[in-house]
Amino acid sequence: MKQKDQRVGVFVDVANMYYSAKNIHGTRVNFGKILEEAVGDRQLIRALAYVIKADSPDEQKFFEALDNQGFEVKMKDLQVFTGGAKKGDWDVGITVDAIKMADRLDTLVLVAGDGDYIPLVRFLQEAKGCRVEVIAFQESTSMKLREVADEFLDLSSDKKKFLLPMRPSFRPSIPRPRIFPSRQNRQDDHQTNKPSESTS
Repeated sequence: MKQKDQRVGVFVDVANMYYSAKNIHGTRVNFGKILEEAVGDRQLIRALAYVIKADSPDEQKFFEALDNQGFEVKMKDLQVFTGGAKKGDWDVGITVDAIKMADRLDTLVLVAGDGDYIPLVRFLQEAKGCRVEVIAFQESTSMKLREVADEFLDLSSDKKKFLLPMRPSFRPSIPRPRIFPSRQNRQDDHQTNKPSESTS
């Protein structure tokens, strides 16, 4: 249950949210409104937005906008491997930060839908005694992640509040996550919902 005296930390996987909004709704995310909703009238300790630098012309404006909305922006460079393969994700970094800060928080809000965060959520709940809330798009969020979270907020439930129209003049080149969550989650849900073979 949410209480005013709860100390809250917010962890945003920016690329995860950016591509979910773009692919599902053809829009962009209002990160400022997400932060407001995540905290409510509770005590915000830290709000971190995790981004990948790709040296695109508009990305600095985007990072500054996140900073102005109240986020501490954490950056890492896009990795480019021999042969042209690229990798950009923050799964491990977000997990490490959440565990390091857990002792100073009552509630952690994870703004991401990747099923890879399920072990983190369970650890924070069982080993640290923390409440874990997840905010993401239901269409691209692991069903199991929704189930283990203490609370799940579907951003698609209020598009007017949480989404903004794409502006042709401002399109930051955010690297695509290593595995786009909707693809992985469709596989998870398919396995979960697959009927078992009859034993009779």
